[in-house]
Amino acid sequence: MRLGLKVDVCTYAGMRAGVPNLLRLFDRLNIRASFFVAVGPDHSGRALRRVFRSGFLEKMWRTRAVKTYGWRTLLYGTVLPAPHVGRRCAGLLREIVAAGHELAVHGYDHVRWQDRLPNLTHEEISAELRRAWDVVSSATGTIVRAFGAPGWQCTKTSLWCEESLGLLYRSDTRGRCPYYIVTNGEVLPTLEIPTTLLTLDETWGVISHDENRLCRWYVRQLQPDVNVYTAHAEMEGRDYGGFLRSLLEAALAEGVQVGRLDQWVGDYSAAPRCRLRIGTVPGRAGTVALQGEPVD
Repeated sequence: MRLGLKVDVCTYAGMRAGVPNLLRLFDRLNIRASFFVAVGPDHSGRALRRVFRSGFLEKMWRTRAVKTYGWRTLLYGTVLPAPHVGRRCAGLLREIVAAGHELAVHGYDHVRWQDRLPNLTHEEISAELRRAWDVVSSATGTIVRAFGAPGWQCTKTSLWCEESLGLLYRSDTRGRCPYYIVTNGEVLPTLEIPTTLLTLDETWGVISHDENRLCRWYVRQLQPDVNVYTAHAEMEGRDYGGFLRSLLEAALAEGVQVGRLDQWVGDYSAAPRCRLRIGTVPGRAGTVALQGEPVD
C-alpha cells in the first residue's frame, strides 16, 4: 500500500511559516514529499470574493481560517500589497530541493488561476506557466517536472498548455487512481495523479474535531496500491501539524510506503484512460475537476 504525500503551498504565510515546520517533520520521520508551490504574488485577499459560494463561509468558520491564515494573508492583494512568494522565499525553495523532496509548481498567481481560469486565453495561461517556471529556475536552477492546478481547476485549454511543459506527470484533479485524461476524443500523454483522499479542511469538524479519531478515519480510507493525500502548508504546516504527524506515524506503523509522487510514475504506464467531469467534493465550496468514467 502506498501513500503519495503532496504538499500544496498556496500563500506567502504557508511558505514562510509552514514549510520549515514540514521540512523538520519529514526529516524526523525520514519521509520525502512532493511540494507544489504557488511561486508568484500572493493575492489571497481577492479570494474573499468566494464568500457568495455555497459552503464557503461555513468552511472558513469550521477551519478557523482567520487564525489559520492570519489577517495579513486575508488582506494581501487588496488592502496590503501582495508579497512575491518565489522571490522572497527563494532560499526555502532551495531547501526543499536540498532536502530531497520534489519541487513542483502550484501555479503563479494562485487566486487568478483558481477564480478566473475559464476566462483566460491560451496565451494568458501559457504566460502564467512560463512565469512560474522562470521563478523556480532562477531560484533553484532545477527543472520542474510536475504541475498541480490551483483549487483543482482545469480546462481543456489549460491541459493542452501544460502538455508543452515536458511534464513527468500532473496532479490537477480529484479521483480514484492515476489515469490519462481524455479530452475531445484525444488521450493526453501526461499521466494524471489525482488527489484521492479528502483534505483536512474538508474533514475537520465534519468527520471529527478530535485529531486521533480523524487520524484513524483516514487510515481506514487507504486503499490497495496508491493513495494521494494533499496537505496544505497553511494548515498541516502550522496549527494542524500534530494531526499530520499522527497520520504519517500511523500509516508507517501499518507498513504503508509514504513518499514523493514522482517515484511511482513509471508503474502506471498502463493506467486507465478517463474523461474529466466537473463536480463537488464533500466539505469543499464550489466545484473541482474530477476523474470521470474510463474510456475503452
